[in-house]
Amino acid sequence: MDGLRVEAPAKVNMALDITGIREDGYHLMRMINFSVDLEDKLILEPADDLFFECDTPGIPSDASNLVMRIALALKKRYGVHAGARMILKKAIPAQAGLAGGSADGAAALMGLNRLWGLELPLEELTAFGAGIGADIPYCCFNRPALVEGIGDVITPLDNFPSFAVLGVKPPVAISTPWAFARMDERGIAAHPDMDGLVQAIRQGDEQAVIRKAANVFEPMVFEAYPAVGAIRDSLLDQGALFSVMSGSGSTVIGYFRTAEEASRCRQAYDNGKNVTFVAEIR
Repeated sequence: MDGLRVEAPAKVNMALDITGIREDGYHLMRMINFSVDLEDKLILEPADDLFFECDTPGIPSDASNLVMRIALALKKRYGVHAGARMILKKAIPAQAGLAGGSADGAAALMGLNRLWGLELPLEELTAFGAGIGADIPYCCFNRPALVEGIGDVITPLDNFPSFAVLGVKPPVAISTPWAFARMDERGIAAHPDMDGLVQAIRQGDEQAVIRKAANVFEPMVFEAYPAVGAIRDSLLDQGALFSVMSGSGSTVIGYFRTAEEASRCRQAYDNGKNVTFVAEIR
């Protein structure tokens, strides 16, 4: 096969809850996820060995990168003798709560499945990916969904609202392991109404969606990083219908009816320090 290009869309959490922790340390989650048209791109070409490069300084090229980790694991699991040259072009900011690394890993999983002629079904790919990263199964799916368990139980959500989004990432890097550890120490005071939100989406009740979208990490993150909470409040002041932090941060998402409205609001945050993007739901 000749080379191919695989898109790796950013994942956004409209809502996120932690429902427990397993004996092996994995957290049990309930999330409302969707993908947007902010995308990394992974170019895959046939080669005799594995090679990986990225156009963004500071991105590791060894097995600590999920792209390489996926490739090495696929070769071992399925006895692949071929290699691949993998070139990653980044657009999703790192440590932003947008699952950029997992999106890249999922792109490698889906792309190498084709490049190497493995012909593995999606169910097998997502099960394989779940053993490497909790967000990888959803990043193979890339449709609005309720995601549960350790990220491996995915229920599509039809009738999903068609908001445009403005993402604002302040110059703050939040470690996901830190966020989970801090949450474990402090406990959860209040859980989002995930069942109510799912029902609101399915019934097309926009006002209920606006009221119920929430992220269980927000109180703890906003306390430790006040700049993140200030962006959430500012987006509401600037006219967002609602605003929710994605993942463990630090990107905050403002929801608007149109991309034009989101673009106008974006100007208030393009100060040379924040990373911003306007996108629509895929």
